[in-house]
Order: sequence, then structure tokens, then C-alpha cells
Amino acid sequence: MPQQPFQDELANRRKTTLLRFYLFAFFSLIAISLVGTFPSFRVPLLALAIVAAAAAILFLLRFLRSNDERERQINYRALTFAFTGTLFFSAAIGFFQRFGFHPVSWLGIPALMTILWSIGLILYSWRYR
Repeated sequence: MPQQPFQDELANRRKTTLLRFYLFAFFSLIAISLVGTFPSFRVPLLALAIVAAAAAILFLLRFLRSNDERERQINYRALTFAFTGTLFFSAAIGFFQRFGFHPVSWLGIPALMTILWSIGLILYSWRYR
């Protein structure tokens, strides 16, 4: 059975939406990290970070709404993986801080969760093929 052009178009649109999510999340992270470097541009950089984060959230919601039942199951498992991984990481960092380790910036938590979600998407999509 030949591939339907609609399915290819839908898959390309979903990949583009996910790429835009990662791009805007990265822009937001860069803008927030530049705030400490350039204090004179604090307000514009924070505004740029908020706009980029809002765009990333909108693209993530658009991506999640375009999923069918199997893809929703993969996303659910990937989000569960990301949440538990972040929980264990946060607990370990809190435990190690008692012994003098440096604290982790609050910006590390959303970045870690996004990385773990991406790893979970890869792992569980391979599992359900």
C-alpha cells in the first residue's frame, strides 16, 4: 500500500512543530542566562525570555494535540520518565547539598525535564514500533 501524502504532510508538520518548541525553549534559556551578563539589558532580555517561553508552550500544546492514541501513550510514558528522573535528580542534589555540594540553578530543572522528556520520547517510540 503506497504512502498517503496526507500522512507525510501531517508527520512533517508535527516534526516542524516539535522543532519550533525546542528552538523557542532554547531561545528562552539563552535570554535568561544573558540577564546576569548584561544587567543593562535586564528588562528586554526578560521580556524576550517570557515571549519565547510562551511560544514554546504554545508549540508544545499544538504538538500534543496533534497526537493519536498511540502517540499520546508514548508522550504519557515520556513525561512520566521525565518527571521521575527530575524528582530523583532534585532529591539527590538536595541530599548532596548537605555535604557541601553547590546548589543547582533553578533554570537547570526545566532544562533537565525537557532533556529527559526528549530521551523518553526516543526510548518509548522505539519500544512501540
